[in-house]
Parts: sequence; C-alpha cells; structure tokens
Amino acid sequence: MRGEMVHRRYLRTLVGGMLVLGLVAGGEMLYAGGANAAGLAAPVAQGEFPTPTPGPDGRIIYIVREGDTAWTIAAVAGLSLQELYALNGLQPTDFLRPGGQLILGLGGPARPTAGPSTLPTQTPVPPTPTPTFGTGEICVLLFHDRNGNARYDAGEEPIAAGQLSVTDVTGAETVEHATDGTTALSAFEEPIGFCFMDLESGDYNISAAVPVEYNPTTAMNLPIRLNAGEVKYVEFAAQASGGAGGPTPAGGSRSTVLGILGLGLLLGAAGLGYYAMRLNRKSPSSLR
Repeated sequence: MRGEMVHRRYLRTLVGGMLVLGLVAGGEMLYAGGANAAGLAAPVAQGEFPTPTPGPDGRIIYIVREGDTAWTIAAVAGLSLQELYALNGLQPTDFLRPGGQLILGLGGPARPTAGPSTLPTQTPVPPTPTPTFGTGEICVLLFHDRNGNARYDAGEEPIAAGQLSVTDVTGAETVEHATDGTTALSAFEEPIGFCFMDLESGDYNISAAVPVEYNPTTAMNLPIRLNAGEVKYVEFAAQASGGAGGPTPAGGSRSTVLGILGLGLLLGAAGLGYYAMRLNRKSPSSLR
C-alpha cells in the first residue's frame, strides 16, 4: 500500500515536471518565433515609412530613425544601396545615426496647395503704349553776326530779306518765311526769330538763305525732331561782306591805305614826267 502511494507521487511529480518543461519550451519557441519574425521585417514598417517631400532646394530628405539600416531605407525608398551611398557620399562601413539626414533624390521645390476658397489672382496685362500725336512750334532766328563768332550777342540785329524754311523729312510739306528785320523777344529780352506754329510732331529740316551781301558764319541747315507740346529754337548767323553796313572785313583798311598810297605815287610820277617834258623844251633856247 505504501509502495503504491509512493509510486503515484512519483508519477505526479514526473508529469508536473514534464508540463513545466513543456511550458518553458513552448514559451521559448514562441519568443524565438517572434524574434525571427521581427528580424525579417523592416525596422520601420512600410506603412509607417514617412513620405518626405522636396524642400525649397529640391532635395528629398529622410530623417534616420532608431533601428533604421541603409538596406531598409533604400528598399522602402525604391533605391539600390549603391544609389543611396552615391547620393549621400557614404561607404558600406559608415554608421547611420538616428536624427541624421539622408538624400533620397532630387525633385522640384514643394509648392503650397491653395485652399478650396482661394481663387487665383489674375495678373493685369499692361496696356500697349500708343503713340502720342500733337503739335509744337519751331522758332528760327537769322541775325547779323557782327563779330563773326557764330554766336548771338547782345546788339546783333536780325537780318532782313532772308529766307527761312521748315520741311518735314518726307519732303511732302515745306513752310517758308521771308525775314523783314523784325523779331519777337523772349521773356529774357532776347530775340527768338520767327516761330512756325502748329507743326505736327515729327522730324524736320530747318534751313535759311541770306541776302547776297552777307556771308554765312554758321551752317544753313539743321535737322530737328519735334515732339508734341515742344518749342524748339534755332539760330542762323551771317556777316556782312564790305559795304552792307557792317564792319569792314579783315585787311580792308590796309587795302584802302595801300590804294591811296599807290594813287599818290602815280600822281607824283605823272607830275615829274610833266616837269621833265617842260624842262626838255626849254633847254635848246637856253643853249643859244
């Protein structure tokens, strides 16, 4: 009887030990299976992989997280290890630190998405400039350049019997005016000549002709561009050629003196000739 009881206790102990060993072994298998499954999966599940967007410079940046490896990052980003290494200048032996940045590619800069209530702003198109049309005037002065410096000086009067003309560059229209020796004065009491009024804006040739007793001291033709609302002032100058009321040309006084001296010499020679002739007539009678 006692041996039977001992035998039963031995069986219970044996069965209990086997159960404990089975539970321990089963737990280790479950733990090992979970560890193997975790080792096959990426440290960051693909569904949890953050989708980086291009930055302002166009680079696509990924922030390294705990447990990431170059292989898992390249696989999820669709790159080969060589491409990932080349983009970031890495070597296979380099260690990836959590928080570090990796370049996954290059793209255009991220652009903000307009809200549903935001309407695009239309850029106003600047109006096409239209040419301006209008009229202006050209005032032309023809004056007596007494000192010959080709510049108007106080006291130099306008020339009468001159001819002024304004012609557009096409030659289709010419306006003329004959000077009479009078002219209008500006606000500074300076002569401004004759003014051709209401001329259409454009390009013109201004010319002047002087009387025969004058010699021009400036060019007698000048091109001008006239804009709407403008007043252009043009001056032409001429100097009197001896006997027109102006100064005697340079060297004129010397010529006059030489002429008088020559005339005196001629008269003296004629007197001496007459005296010699009279002397010759008287000589025969005196010798007798």
